[in-house]
Amino acid sequence: MFVDQIASGAHQSDVHATERPAAMSAPNPSLRKTIGGKPALPRRFTVEHALILVLVVLVAAHSVHFVLPYETLSTMVTAQSLAQLEMASTALIIIIAGAIYALMSERLKTHRVINEELRLKHNTDLVSGAAMRGHFLDDLKRTVASHRKSGSVALVIIDIDHLKQINDALGHGAGDDVLGFCARIARQAFPGASVGRLGGDELAVFFSSDDVIPERYVTDACSAYLATLREGLFIANRRQAVSASLGVALAPGHTDNANDLLSFADLALQQAKRGGRGAWSVFSPEILADARQERFIERELRAAILLGQLTVHYQPIMDTDGSLNSLEALVRWHNPVRGAISPAEFIPVAEKSRLIHELGLYVLKQVCDDLETLPDVSVNVNISAWQLAHDTFLRDYVDVLKRKNVPPSRVVLEITESAMLDTSDDFVDRMADIKRAGFRIALDDFGMGYSEFNQLRKLPFDIIKIDKSYIQNIGTDVVTDTFVSAVTQIAGKMDRTVVAEGIETQDDRLRAAVAGCRLFQGYFHQAPASRDRIVALYSAKALTDAA
Repeated sequence: MFVDQIASGAHQSDVHATERPAAMSAPNPSLRKTIGGKPALPRRFTVEHALILVLVVLVAAHSVHFVLPYETLSTMVTAQSLAQLEMASTALIIIIAGAIYALMSERLKTHRVINEELRLKHNTDLVSGAAMRGHFLDDLKRTVASHRKSGSVALVIIDIDHLKQINDALGHGAGDDVLGFCARIARQAFPGASVGRLGGDELAVFFSSDDVIPERYVTDACSAYLATLREGLFIANRRQAVSASLGVALAPGHTDNANDLLSFADLALQQAKRGGRGAWSVFSPEILADARQERFIERELRAAILLGQLTVHYQPIMDTDGSLNSLEALVRWHNPVRGAISPAEFIPVAEKSRLIHELGLYVLKQVCDDLETLPDVSVNVNISAWQLAHDTFLRDYVDVLKRKNVPPSRVVLEITESAMLDTSDDFVDRMADIKRAGFRIALDDFGMGYSEFNQLRKLPFDIIKIDKSYIQNIGTDVVTDTFVSAVTQIAGKMDRTVVAEGIETQDDRLRAAVAGCRLFQGYFHQAPASRDRIVALYSAKALTDAA
């Protein structure tokens, strides 16, 4: 069995994969002469040249008696002396020929070493020490093809979580260290596996066996890999924990085609990332069905944006006295075939397919049109991390407001907390540009899992929206109470507003108010509703209050 072979060390012969070197060593002097700068000129007269010249002379002397008549030779040397000269020249010829052979063999050996180093340089990523993408995929295809009738192959794709943030915060040298660390740990966790670099933050490993590789063996190795990553590495005398998401596919269990195997492992990887990252996922037919469903949603969503089939609902954000403070715009989709499709289903697809920018502009245009009839309060519009990174994001949003004759002060850009994890200078500058354009900025879902108080210090936002998981647990544990109290106190000192999300009961509202929150949003006050419903509801309330 495969596991028994692994335990006994037999995997070194049964698992047919080649481990890549941890890092490329510095090329030897011969290699530098071969690949560095202009090609070196050959020396005019080498040892080989001298030996060959002597050899030619000896061969010529040795053959002289075949050229001159015997009578002429006998007048020059005696027969005994001639025989001795022939023996001596023969011995010298053999010795010199052997020396030439040895020298030429050494030269050939040196050239083989140079060629091997050139091959490794061409096929190995110098940052991680892993195989280059093309070389890795060629090896994978050969291995899968050779195990179609017997044996099996396991492929694991590794996506390093938040590598961009590490590069931005600590420098690209730190990011390179993390890549090398992840590749090195992969060799330890997957013994004998081939390790390759597929892209900027993606590695992959595969290994094969003449037996069936148990899924449990692969998943145990994945768990061990993630556990070792969490121990982290030291960067600038500080321990940096590392997280990754892994996708697993097996051949021929899932497919006997290398391209499909790669696609299936990538689908499993996306499943692991959707589950919260820092985890592994094994491909299954259900994942493939989900992928097909995503493609259907993407196609239909693209059509819905073009045909104007999406609507915008609004949820009120209330003040402490029960008055309307602002509204949050929430997109809704009623598909002609499937009926109502949840935003939790189509928003991730929009982000993944890069439709999110078009979707965001669609919502903003609808909000601008609705502002003519909505109550005279600001409206929050949700923005994703990908939109912020889009080169034309701010220009496109400002152009919409100008065309609709809407001042930016009426719109609050509500940015997810995961996007705010980036506190690099470039991101801070983008936030400053948004502020200069006249928008206010809200930090959404604060406390959801990525929070750090450095965000409160560095990023120029106006509103903090505390995630409902904290609001609904106020008074039940010390950590929650301390967190909410700290956020409200810091916000008060910095003249920023705190919104309590997820207010579903009177108790939720009272506890949030006691904790220091001044604005409240949730179903206790009002579920998201259409523009007409909001207008009717708050116009009626205003009339009642006036009476």
